[in-house]
Amino acid sequence: MHIVHVISGYLPDDWGGTQLHLRDLCREQKAEGHRVEIFARCGGEGEDFEVGSDVYEDVPVTRIRNNFSDVDSLTKLYTHPVIDARFRAFLEEREPDLVHVHHLTCLSSSMIDVARSLELPVVMTLHDFWMQCPRGQRIHPESMEICERLDRETCRACMRKLWPHLIPSEIKLPFLARLFGKRQEAEEVVDAWERFMKGALSRCQALIFPAAFHRERFVEWGLDPKLCKVVTHGLNKEAIPFKPRGKKPVRRIGFIGSVLPSKGVHILLRAFRRLVEMPGCSDLSLEIHGTMMDFHGDRSFQGELEALAGEDGKVRFHGGYKSEELPGILEGIDVLVIPSIWWETFCLTAREGALAGIPVVGSDLAGIGEAVREGMILGFEKGDVQGLTEQLKKLCEDSELRERMSHKRDLVRSMADCWKETKSIYQSVLEGS
Repeated sequence: MHIVHVISGYLPDDWGGTQLHLRDLCREQKAEGHRVEIFARCGGEGEDFEVGSDVYEDVPVTRIRNNFSDVDSLTKLYTHPVIDARFRAFLEEREPDLVHVHHLTCLSSSMIDVARSLELPVVMTLHDFWMQCPRGQRIHPESMEICERLDRETCRACMRKLWPHLIPSEIKLPFLARLFGKRQEAEEVVDAWERFMKGALSRCQALIFPAAFHRERFVEWGLDPKLCKVVTHGLNKEAIPFKPRGKKPVRRIGFIGSVLPSKGVHILLRAFRRLVEMPGCSDLSLEIHGTMMDFHGDRSFQGELEALAGEDGKVRFHGGYKSEELPGILEGIDVLVIPSIWWETFCLTAREGALAGIPVVGSDLAGIGEAVREGMILGFEKGDVQGLTEQLKKLCEDSELRERMSHKRDLVRSMADCWKETKSIYQSVLEGS
């Protein structure tokens, strides 16, 4: 089988859970003898829409540069004729059997239609909420409340703040434009975006979701349930050595991931500050591993975290890390905390902690909540500082609980098993195309 994967950015330039999942999936596919290629977006210096190629881990990668130099409308942010043309030329030259899309942000969502016009079957994995929410997380950037209902009036205001030059407010439009209906046109662009995204997804032959909760959010949005399949992500279990903490005392509590408000690091810091005031916990440390990132242009979160951390040295910010450093980082902590306040669609980090033999505590929410219900990790209510403090206190005091929670490796799915199920979807799609 000849498979082309499409993704918004790829290793080594871009890496995160989606990129690592694709890397491991490609490894399984190549090991079985399939021909695998990747088409990805890149940024940086050079002419926009310039196409280059390289090889990463023996997988050919074609990269198209997009720095948004010609974006003069919201439409060009999600469907771009030049990117479509380059992708069409790529597919016509490669002649794959199937296209598997992983993310289309910074590319063109009409690439799905390009592949379909060439009579190629398309499978898409929805790794986040980007096709429903341009911010990708369904969380309001100011209130930090989850958008449980997709209210497009709220979306319009949110998107205007993100792209004020592309979605003007009514008051900024000239009088004649408002008089002759341009106001409606300005509001309609958001509705047009939603219709386009739903249409593009409906033209895929299968949609894959890493968790049942994630699938349900798209089905209630109006997608055909028959298209929507749940395939839990798998991991390369051999990449993370199993060193169960057992009854070893807790000394170092850890966070691993992007340091963003939606990841709930502030919740963890507040819980940690309560914890170290309790008897027997004064010698604990909190190790935060991850890049401190701005949140849609707002960098105030860093100051908030530094204030919460205090000056006693108990909280250490280690900064970003490379994927190959992860096993060593995991080895250096005794409890892993995932305090996210948004709907994580899967949460790779929870499974990595379980593979390493670390007790994991996470928000009982969306994809993380499914790990809680599987018994893989301990849960607490989203944003509940006291609830998190109590779970950490239990782990510090109860050696039997630590022993049980450090032996959850067998609950983590292997990538080989994930590929087996994904392949069955490929085969079904190919037989029906």
